[in-house]
Amino acid sequence: MEKRRAVNRTTLTRMGLFVILVSIFIACPSWGAEWPKQVTVISPAPGASVHMVQVGVGQVVQKYTPIEDWIVQPLGGPKLWLPLMAQGKADFANHNAADILNAFLGRGLYSKMGPQNVRTVAAGHDYMFMFWTIESTGIRSINDLKGKVVYNKFKANPMFDEMSKHQLASAGMTVKDLKASMAFPNIKEGVRDLVEGRVGAVLYPVVPNFVMQVNEAKGECLFVQLTKKQAEYVAGKMEGYFIQDIPANDKRFRNKSPVPNAMCYQNAMFTSAKADPEVVYGVVKAIFDHTDEFADTHPAAKYWSLKHRPVANAVPYHEGSIRYFKEKGLWTKEAQAYQDKMLKKQEGLKK
Repeated sequence: MEKRRAVNRTTLTRMGLFVILVSIFIACPSWGAEWPKQVTVISPAPGASVHMVQVGVGQVVQKYTPIEDWIVQPLGGPKLWLPLMAQGKADFANHNAADILNAFLGRGLYSKMGPQNVRTVAAGHDYMFMFWTIESTGIRSINDLKGKVVYNKFKANPMFDEMSKHQLASAGMTVKDLKASMAFPNIKEGVRDLVEGRVGAVLYPVVPNFVMQVNEAKGECLFVQLTKKQAEYVAGKMEGYFIQDIPANDKRFRNKSPVPNAMCYQNAMFTSAKADPEVVYGVVKAIFDHTDEFADTHPAAKYWSLKHRPVANAVPYHEGSIRYFKEKGLWTKEAQAYQDKMLKKQEGLKK
């Protein structure tokens, strides 16, 4: 009898261990890919909103995937990181979705590079992309930029040249109408020179903490306004950009006054079309299943959410991302039709 009881206890113990092991297996994702321990993620500049969002995103990627090091490198614009990504030296990058559409198609300022083999991972927060100024410059409209010293060029980043060109053109001007059209290394230097009076305006996507610095130093950071007609002209020339009326004290931008007819774009994360679908799926799942865990790292971070617009019609999506968005019911027939159309269009351009 004692022997039988001992056998039963042994059997029950084994069954208990089996149940525990099964529960652990079910609770943990089964990663089928050859996961990298370390990935490189490119941002445009240290201190920029996108840089801070990427750092926040890294918290959940490292927690919920086999990736151990999510290294955010502030290397600059797409003309730098697109070749790195093609060479396998950069894994992910965040940038203006409208601008990377030009790179995907190899058009405009990317024509010499040719169509790029890049895919969208997911789309996130919006940016207001306007000229910044201060009250003492007297600059209020695009026409007021005539004869002024302006920062409107940024390293390896064609979207600055394009936005500057079209905003000026909306008022019948060109860069030749400026006293000086200058490049600057980062927004920190740009803001310092604006505050200290060395430049009249700085063209840059709005970074809240730097807007607050201008507010504190000069009373208010102003944004050079476009008329409705001018904004429609710019949007018509720049596919993927959209017009928004920004209310005063918008937490995304820290603007004190309303900004009507603001030119905006959506920021997105990109990767190579050759990236492992399982890795991309895991990264997207980590981000959007756990938005609440990094939403407080930056005011823009909470917009990396399924409640915002993670699927946007710009650069076609990576198959790993599509798998995740299908699971969430966000990948529509319209999204698939757009995907097929753009891939076909790029293939024709390559030929």
